[in-house]
Amino acid sequence: MKQATPRPGQKRTPEEVWRGMLTGQIPFYRLYRRLLGLIPSGHRCKNCNAPFTGPVGLMMRLIAHGPYNKNPHFCNW
Repeated sequence: MKQATPRPGQKRTPEEVWRGMLTGQIPFYRLYRRLLGLIPSGHRCKNCNAPFTGPVGLMMRLIAHGPYNKNPHFCNW
């Protein structure tokens, strides 16, 4: 099912944003995930592909991409 793009000035609902992220329909999110995947790391966020280990993992923690306390497979973002 193809999602209708919102008109200029119209915001998406949280459900539409999550659906777009999980199905790959938001182009910026796909690019962001792909770029983060190019950074070498052993352990990553399952959702956004942010690295958790290595020198870049420390930098990612500073911008709120550290492991989530309740589920370490996902980041705080």
